[in-house]
Amino acid sequence: MRPRTEHALIGRSGECRRLAELVGQARGGEGGALVLTGEPGIGKSELLEHAVRLAGGFRVIRAGGVPSEEDLTYGAVHRLVRPLAEGVPHLPPAARQALERVLGRRTPPPRERLRVAVATLGLLTRAAARRPLLVLLDDLRWIDAESRRVLGFVARRVGAERALVLAATDGDPAALMPGVPVLPLRGLDEGDCLRLIAERCPTPVAPGTREVLAHAADGNPLALLELLRTLSPAQLGQPALLPDPLPLGPRLTAARLDRFRRLPAGCRRLLVLLAAEPRLEPLALVHVTRRAGLDPVALAPAADAGLVTLSATAVRFRRPDLGRVIYQTADLAERHWAHQALARAFAETGDERRTWHEAALAPGADDGLADELERQGTAARRRGEQARAAALLERSAWLGRDGERRARRLLGAADCDLRAGRPRRAARLLDRATPLAGPDLLGRLQYLQGVIALRQAAAPDAFDALLSAAGHLAGHDRPLAVKALVAAGEAGLYAGDAALPVRAGRRLRALLGDAPGPDRAEIGFAADFLLGVAGSFEGRLAEAVPRLRRLLDTADRITDPQLLTWGAYGALFAADDARARALASRAVALARAAGDTAAMAHAMQYQAYPECWLGGPAAATRTAVEGLRLARETGQLNCARTLMGTLMLAAGLTGDARACGRYADRVVDEASEHGLGLASSLGLWGLALLSLAEGDWARAAERLGQVTRPDGGHPGVAVEAVPTYVEAAVRAGRRERAERAAAAFDRWAGQIGRGWPAALAARCRALLDTGDPDRHYREALRLHRSGGRELERARTALLYGEHLNRERRRGEARVQLRDAAEVFRRHRAGPWLERARAELRAGGDGGPDPAATDAVLTSRQRQIARLVAEGATNKEVAARLSLSPRTVDHHLRHVFERLGITSRTDLVRRFATGNDTR
Repeated sequence: MRPRTEHALIGRSGECRRLAELVGQARGGEGGALVLTGEPGIGKSELLEHAVRLAGGFRVIRAGGVPSEEDLTYGAVHRLVRPLAEGVPHLPPAARQALERVLGRRTPPPRERLRVAVATLGLLTRAAARRPLLVLLDDLRWIDAESRRVLGFVARRVGAERALVLAATDGDPAALMPGVPVLPLRGLDEGDCLRLIAERCPTPVAPGTREVLAHAADGNPLALLELLRTLSPAQLGQPALLPDPLPLGPRLTAARLDRFRRLPAGCRRLLVLLAAEPRLEPLALVHVTRRAGLDPVALAPAADAGLVTLSATAVRFRRPDLGRVIYQTADLAERHWAHQALARAFAETGDERRTWHEAALAPGADDGLADELERQGTAARRRGEQARAAALLERSAWLGRDGERRARRLLGAADCDLRAGRPRRAARLLDRATPLAGPDLLGRLQYLQGVIALRQAAAPDAFDALLSAAGHLAGHDRPLAVKALVAAGEAGLYAGDAALPVRAGRRLRALLGDAPGPDRAEIGFAADFLLGVAGSFEGRLAEAVPRLRRLLDTADRITDPQLLTWGAYGALFAADDARARALASRAVALARAAGDTAAMAHAMQYQAYPECWLGGPAAATRTAVEGLRLARETGQLNCARTLMGTLMLAAGLTGDARACGRYADRVVDEASEHGLGLASSLGLWGLALLSLAEGDWARAAERLGQVTRPDGGHPGVAVEAVPTYVEAAVRAGRRERAERAAAAFDRWAGQIGRGWPAALAARCRALLDTGDPDRHYREALRLHRSGGRELERARTALLYGEHLNRERRRGEARVQLRDAAEVFRRHRAGPWLERARAELRAGGDGGPDPAATDAVLTSRQRQIARLVAEGATNKEVAARLSLSPRTVDHHLRHVFERLGITSRTDLVRRFATGNDTR
């Protein structure tokens, strides 16, 4: 059963337009052909059915492929010709005889191929003259070779007829129907997948589950719909209950196995072997296959069919789920043969993988094998092979007899699975380990369960779990107890509830006491982060900020990615963007080297945010997009929401409404409901910046009011967003509220004592000073030079320029507005740039004044700009100045950048007033 057409067409507007154009052209006598390509389930057949609905009044003939008729010569031509048989007697004799043979199931000889093709084209032409014709050829690769030749001949020659030939295949269209236009179908984007879930599934689907399913489907609508049908209502309602890996639905399983089952027997047996050991290198494959009495060349048909990839270093399934499906559907005898062959071959070469396959053959517990697998798992973990380490440790646990050792191995496997990005699998291992664990392991088990909750569950629930874990760990493993409390504090920060980090901080003070002991160096970094953040929320900034800065001064000695990530977060509370970015970047690099993809995504949250201000929104977007991909792959739903919020903030800074709106529903509404105040606050801030850029002061003030109030989404974001709120509130006529907010921000900036907060505090004073705002604007711009937030400096310059224009100080205003416009142009902040340009136009800016031009252009650039403004080409300028055209082009690009223009027309306008200096 195919997915419903109306749902399969979600996200296919471009393809539908293409089909509508082709149908319209065929209706008017300009026929054509098109081959739709894409993997099984991508929506090819649904688009063919959509074409049928578009082709009202057409005669529709279907001649699609049928696997059972793949070897039936001219089988598809027979199905195409039979409905039009009434026209066969009217064809020329030779053509009539050729088609009569086809209709009579008498195979024409090879020398008559062209005659059959010409006759078929003539028959279709005659039918199309009476009524427009639509020919549908689904499953093209199952059409017999002779029919494909005929149908390709027809498809390439119907351009002058009222006929349209549409084919669909998941094979190579160039081989199946060469010379016919191709329309590749890509996977649906994330938004379309979420819409498909919302419209198609009658059972409520939790927001986190939607994210997991949309990512797992990889844009394939059939995969998504089959998941919705396969999973239970309980699983759809709670992400933690989802199986790992997610099941492949029956239709996709059949599609994956279809080509496999049509391969030669020897090739299929080799693929079962590869499914049992999907990490084979070419030399190992040769040895194993020959040891098993097979020829490695037998794998060639699988490569030709696109099932495996062969290279000088690896033999791999093209799709990992294919190997899983082949192994799961193989009978026990085939699996036993594969493991036995691999174990013998690896034993001969001394390859340690022998142990894995011997373990697969073991009928029961075997402590010797268990110990060896544990040793290999520990080594794999040190190499950063987290997924392999998890598999080895898990198998070791099942083969061992001692309950406590089994629990330790399951705990190690869960930790590796968590690092490899498989939290649901890790959670199941922890559930199995809990009944076997003694008191010293129980706290570690609970700690990992709390970390999993921090990544998947509501943040307040994760806080409770981690606080409980810290209590169990306090008497057994104090360093880990400290990490549990710090993680609990982070859960509070995710939630945006200042009381939770404060509670965790108080527990930490009680744990450390007055005698921290010999492990102080190890736990001090984490403790300083939590106590510094908690102190800032308790109003003890004079104590908290030095503590956080002390943490930053000791960061060079830290090599734990998690601790460095917390250090980056602490740097943000100390208003040190540069250190935050540096620490988070280092955490990402260390996590990548350790194979800890979960820690990479976690760190990228705190790398992307300072990137907004330092590298700019484009750099932040690149980091956040990569982090979001990793967060989804590693099941970190809370992290994913925070990164979406950062993407909204970056989009708001540039005024990109489309990018900002892409995540708005999930970040502002769903994240808040899920207890994720941090993500919600970042998203609201982005939306408010968008409103501010567009001049909607009231809307911006309303959104920022939600962000900056004490019980808003996140206390840290609430402080940082105050200057933006002051600007919006003053513009919206809410002066009294703006004054209160500005006063609080001024006190905070004073206690921070340096950096960008001082510059923004001065800007707030300028906005509220009705007497002499100039001195505050000038002070703000001076402080911005060392603050590092270039876009904030540009916004200050824009506000100052607007003020100067109102005071009719046009020349001074132009300097500020041009500076702002250049920054906005460089960061592609369209609405902000337009505001600056509109203000320049309002001030009568018809071109640069001499001083401004002198300040931004070199003498050579002024020469080139003047000649180009007079109408000279690059070659003419090069000849006059004895330069190469490439050098002229290089200088001209810099002229455009420095003057904030984009074309020669702008340059002519700038220099037309004679304001250039010679």
